[in-house]
Amino acid sequence: MNCSKTKIIFAFIALMIPFSMLGQRNISGIVKNSETGERLPFANVIIKGTSKGVTTNVDGYFSLLNVTTDSLRLQIQYIGYVPFEKLIAEGKKNITDVVIELSSGVELNEVTVNANSFKIMNASEGISTVKISPAKLALLPNVGEVDIFRSLQLMPGVSSSNESSSGLFVRGGTPDQNLVLFDGMTVYNVDHFFGFFSAFNADAVKDVQLFKGAFPAKYGGRLSGVVDLTGKTGSPDKLHGSVGLNLLSAKATVQVPLFGKGSLLVSGRRSYTDIIRSSVYESIFDVFTQNSPSLPQDLDLNITTVEPDFYFYDFNTKLSLQPTDKDVIAFSFYNGKDNLTEENDVTFDIELPGNNPTRSVLIDIDELLGWGNQGGSAKWSRQWNPKWYSNILMAYSRYFSNYDRNVNVQLTIPESDSTVFDNNFTTFEDNEVTDVTFRFDNEFQVNDKHKLEVGLLASRIGVDYLLIRDDTLTILNENQQGDYYAAYLQDTWKPTEKLTVNAGLRATYYGLNQNTYYAPRFSAEWKLTDDFRLKTGLGRHFQFVNRVINESITEGSRDFWLLADDELVSVSQADHYVLGASYNYKGFVFDVEAYHKNFYNLAEFSLRFQRNDTEVNELFFIGDGYARGTEFLIQKSQGRYTGWASYTLAEVINTFPELNDGNPFPALHDTRHEFKMVHSYEANELWTIALTWIYASGKPFTEPDGQYTVTLLDGSQNSYISVGAKNGSRLPAYHRLDVSATMKFEFSQYKGTASLSVFNAYGRENVWYREYDFQQSPPVISDIQYLGFTPNLSVNLSF
Repeated sequence: MNCSKTKIIFAFIALMIPFSMLGQRNISGIVKNSETGERLPFANVIIKGTSKGVTTNVDGYFSLLNVTTDSLRLQIQYIGYVPFEKLIAEGKKNITDVVIELSSGVELNEVTVNANSFKIMNASEGISTVKISPAKLALLPNVGEVDIFRSLQLMPGVSSSNESSSGLFVRGGTPDQNLVLFDGMTVYNVDHFFGFFSAFNADAVKDVQLFKGAFPAKYGGRLSGVVDLTGKTGSPDKLHGSVGLNLLSAKATVQVPLFGKGSLLVSGRRSYTDIIRSSVYESIFDVFTQNSPSLPQDLDLNITTVEPDFYFYDFNTKLSLQPTDKDVIAFSFYNGKDNLTEENDVTFDIELPGNNPTRSVLIDIDELLGWGNQGGSAKWSRQWNPKWYSNILMAYSRYFSNYDRNVNVQLTIPESDSTVFDNNFTTFEDNEVTDVTFRFDNEFQVNDKHKLEVGLLASRIGVDYLLIRDDTLTILNENQQGDYYAAYLQDTWKPTEKLTVNAGLRATYYGLNQNTYYAPRFSAEWKLTDDFRLKTGLGRHFQFVNRVINESITEGSRDFWLLADDELVSVSQADHYVLGASYNYKGFVFDVEAYHKNFYNLAEFSLRFQRNDTEVNELFFIGDGYARGTEFLIQKSQGRYTGWASYTLAEVINTFPELNDGNPFPALHDTRHEFKMVHSYEANELWTIALTWIYASGKPFTEPDGQYTVTLLDGSQNSYISVGAKNGSRLPAYHRLDVSATMKFEFSQYKGTASLSVFNAYGRENVWYREYDFQQSPPVISDIQYLGFTPNLSVNLSF
């Protein structure tokens, strides 16, 4: 690999880093949870009365340089925790052992909570950044599980009307365009239960950060956003545990201290839907398996369904060791899977005119479906001194998806006990992605004005995809492997206490096409006053592994992963431009951001243009697009009543030269208007009432407008479906109300919560997609609907 330009970058870094700063007072230490002793990442540490402050790193360590006052007071804030102040008295020149403990208890007295405290969500700090507290998500309504990704869908700029996917549609992007990291390992699929739940157990997650655009140079390989999840490390001082039960699944977590030098956390969750089928399970399962073979409605059908066997599980374990005050060693492992086995037999008789004997038809449908993620990471980090922190990480992840569907059709004449027709129609689809990654990251706190971040990444990705129809027709068979290497440099510069500038560059060499891609990043924040600030950002982003949309005109869509090879799929690119402002006023936050994104080399896959002589690459279509919009947020962050309301006006437009006659068309996930309200009221120390309401304008789809038949020269006939403009029709608007009531209780040394939650409280019949049956005349159009009114009860107990 030609790395001359990268070498120049790192030589430049070496020249910029001074290693001695005489005559300065430095203060450093850690921030941790007062109940468990677990360190808290990305907490804000601010010198009271000034705009000077820092953020703790992923290991909870902070360092304040060039402190000029002898005696000062630190303000410490962390989402979901009670703000705290600590006095640093006059003393020695450098203080390196400050320990700050924050409580996760809820303060109801509004006087004790300052305007910068946030209980559940903070979307006003930084450019296009959202932070949430996994521990407080249980206060929000949910269906079966406290769900991190479903909660992120309540944030401005993230679409919340996609019940069929817990993935995030961020500012016109698709879920595969988000980099999802869990303890450094890349997660390629975030869905449980056909996408209704996300694959992450909130009990195993300590911190969540969402970057919606122009994200920092340390992140790469995706076009739209980043979700960076930090797993819990467990308590190094005391044994802790918890159990939970709801109408879908059960879970348990245990935190074992290791002699004051580390901890072991083990957390598991499993649905019991293959043993007990609750009403919640039946409702959700019926929604996601409601499409069935198209049969004439006037037949006397005899349908035998073997009770489907479905379950999902996930398992987390994390071993954390702190051999010294400066070192952290961590091993994290994740495994999650969904399994479905379903069988259906449909029988009916066909009466033929005249003296022809009755025909009996048997349709036997067997489906096997499984998907999941596996992964692990090993990390060693060290705080060499107050100015230098480094982190070495090795990570492995695997995503797999298997779909095997066999339909056997038999046509018999009972009178003569003869078989007229007996054939199998099969579909086999297998997709696997493996990812092995090495990272080396460094943070240099050069002085109180400059913080440099520099790192290297090497990754090898393998993708296998096989699609077979009717045993012999192999539509697509790809076995790919690609390497890419990246280096980044980023400087956070604070020329004044009011202005922060973040500038960076990421360079990536991609082995499959042997090209190098340069991605500049820039963001700035200007505090005009203590309460009002302007912010802006821009960035270029590239993606080398893509989940390709598989268009299906009559039954929604499927998709699959492929590496960009410049033959079927090209390296995609997005340029981000963001401008915004934020204003704090007496516990309220007013935030607005406008964005524009240009997309290049987007990919779609469709079989509706297939002919017998069609080459595989002719089934792929490459195009460009753009997404633009404006997000408005009003948030109340303190007191007994908290919550937020947001409105997003946006559009997502694609242009593919070979689709829609080359004319622009809205993307499948284009949502022009989206309004969301989240309310949480702590009635007293025991009860919390919460509700969320979502409204979104209808999504586009391609509507079939008829069927025609072509008679071939041999007398045979082929039927074809004619379609209207691509994504030229719209589904009805989506809206729903969710409510919940949560009660806290204690007995002996145990603490617990009991929650009643209702999803879609007024039973709105939201349309998922439309299914068209052209075997009947006139064609039958069916609205496939999302989940209706669904209550759920959950209980959690901890010690």
